[in-house]
Amino acid sequence: MVRSCNFPGCPNKSTSGSKHFFHRFPNTNRSTRTRQLWLAAVGLNVHTNLRKIKQFRICSDHFDAKDYVPSITTGKKHVLKCSAVPHAWVVGPNTCTHASASTSSTTPQGSIAGVMDTTETLEAIMDPSPEEARKMFSGLVQSTPQCTPQNVGDSCLKLLLTSPESDHAVPRTRASSSGTYLALPPTWTQSQSTSSAVAPEILETSQSSVETPCEKDSTFHTPSSTCTPVETSFSDDGIHVAEHSSDWSERKWIVNETALMKLFATCHTCGKIIDDSERKTTYNGSMIKIEWTCIGGHSGAWQSCPDARGMPENNLLSSAAILFTGTTQTEITEWADLVNLQLPRKTAYYSLQSTYLIPVVYEAYTEMQEQIMSNLQEITCNGGHIDVGGDARSDSPGYSAKYTSYNFMDDTTKKIIKSELVQVSETTSSSAMEAEGFQRGLNGLLRRGVGIDVVTTDRHPSIRKIMRVQYPKLRHQYDPWHVAKGVKKKVAALSKKKCNRELQPWIKSISNHLWWSCSTCGGDERELKRRWTSVLFHVCGIHRWEDDGQEYKCYHDELSVDQQRRKKWLQKDSAAYDTLKAIVLDKRLLRDLDHMTLFRHTGALEVYHSSMLKYAEKRRHFKYVTMQARIQLSVIDHNHNVGRQHATTQAGKERVSVFHSKLSGEWRSRNLYEPTSQDFRNDLVQRVIQRRLDNNIKLGDDRFHIHPPVDLPANIARTPKPDKDTMILEHTTRFPVQNLIESTDNVSDTDTE
Repeated sequence: MVRSCNFPGCPNKSTSGSKHFFHRFPNTNRSTRTRQLWLAAVGLNVHTNLRKIKQFRICSDHFDAKDYVPSITTGKKHVLKCSAVPHAWVVGPNTCTHASASTSSTTPQGSIAGVMDTTETLEAIMDPSPEEARKMFSGLVQSTPQCTPQNVGDSCLKLLLTSPESDHAVPRTRASSSGTYLALPPTWTQSQSTSSAVAPEILETSQSSVETPCEKDSTFHTPSSTCTPVETSFSDDGIHVAEHSSDWSERKWIVNETALMKLFATCHTCGKIIDDSERKTTYNGSMIKIEWTCIGGHSGAWQSCPDARGMPENNLLSSAAILFTGTTQTEITEWADLVNLQLPRKTAYYSLQSTYLIPVVYEAYTEMQEQIMSNLQEITCNGGHIDVGGDARSDSPGYSAKYTSYNFMDDTTKKIIKSELVQVSETTSSSAMEAEGFQRGLNGLLRRGVGIDVVTTDRHPSIRKIMRVQYPKLRHQYDPWHVAKGVKKKVAALSKKKCNRELQPWIKSISNHLWWSCSTCGGDERELKRRWTSVLFHVCGIHRWEDDGQEYKCYHDELSVDQQRRKKWLQKDSAAYDTLKAIVLDKRLLRDLDHMTLFRHTGALEVYHSSMLKYAEKRRHFKYVTMQARIQLSVIDHNHNVGRQHATTQAGKERVSVFHSKLSGEWRSRNLYEPTSQDFRNDLVQRVIQRRLDNNIKLGDDRFHIHPPVDLPANIARTPKPDKDTMILEHTTRFPVQNLIESTDNVSDTDTE
């Protein structure tokens, strides 16, 4: 996805080869003040909805090198400090200019950028000493160590003040903050000069009309902080503490416990021995924490991963990886137990899944669907129409399915635009779930204002009736693959009879002829039927014939005498021909051809259903909410990888694989495409961490879980659950050998007594 910088006037985009980095807005409760300063810097209302700004990005051009800290994995400065703020103004020694293009006159009311273009700027040239400058700003929140600029002589101090109220300011729709400001602490910068004279120092300050809370927040760090956050730190007593890091994607290793303990055999401060009795080891899922005291009196502590609001970050990551990759906790636990790898246990995983993982999937899926709906509504408003294909996928074969998901795909973009999950308890039987999901999904699309013109499905009887009765204005098309498959099965079954063996060489040709008739009829129903029934002439070796006073001929090239002689033509008076004629002229088939004139098919949906097995296997049972989340993950994965290009070799030649088909017994070729991209998982993991850092969300609290959209029973049984003891007494077995032996023993004991 190509993202653009949301800073006013900035043209940077995240295109291929771009050297810019794009940063999200701070979106946690603890970063409220910093987020307000970001919003003010880009000209947005400081009270903008948090959900809206999650899509905003700011490129790296609006940050200085001091705003970054090195990444642990690469060492490059790609990680922003928690206190960094994009630059809206650049203050030089003699000029005061905006860092980017002027803000538009349509800037939202109440935002600082809406006032910046009309504010009266006061530049006061002063010559204070460093001590006086520090006293001047002593009331500000200081987030960096106090330091005195070196070699300060005759310095020039520039002070930039902006007024929140102006005669030319945009009228406010809400009360002003009445002179309440967030002031940035002074930043001393020394100009580089080749002369021996001491360069003047510039003190940059700015004040923004952003409301501040009444209570002081001791955890707030102003955006001008030059402190460099590190992944680990030592306290005054030598304790080594790991802190939370936003770089969750750093590399991780599997380390044996004995090898790890060798690192804590001696003190890291004085090198003296650490006795085993003075070393304490604590485990929490995938995290290990070691505390020690050496014989020299030095104490220390170390943990294997940072915390996310008191929870080991790797516990979140390992749990997220299980769901987001489509595997299950049982499979991963069995693998981990074999190598004795420590992971969160079953109860911990399911608690994390309900509170953090599933809500994040639901949020990402909803945002994606809203964007798709917006695009479809725009097409409808511009006079266009949408053609969709629909098909169902059940969680088990046969007629014993518990869940059925009905999915709608846009024929143009091949994206899944709607997915409905139905449980069997909502309908009368398993076979009725497909029609319920179809009607529910189609109604949802029409309610959202999507202008649907053509709907392509299989020949499900209930869906045909729904389309005929409830949606007569929509054109209903059948997938030719399902029809051709039915015709092929009929011909193959009847050709096994002795009198119809002559049909066997024609099975594949008859199926291909139906595909050709649908694809070349030009949308004409009569032409489609004429082309389909022409197969009755061709199989008899007749390639020119007359019908209703008009002469017709086959569309293939003229056959040579040798080809005509080698072909096994049917005789019109044979039983095989009569059997084929009955199949071709079947009234139901001819009636269905009226719904196949546009040659629409749902092959892409079948491919999607095949990929859905990665996230929701048919042989595994999931609860409703978990099944829904896994289907949503498969939709996100599919839509993220739509439009993959044909893979090529290093020489630029398109890649094709040749394989042997077990069904047909023939060798076939197929195109190879570029590998799928799983970048969307990184965004999901980042959302999980941000959700964990939200103090308002409590682990295990049912209020923060996703619940089914409808009231569903505890199980799909039609009758109440009986008493367990009663069921045990009524239980019978077909192998009562052990019971007979016990009865015989009891009789023998009685006789003996």
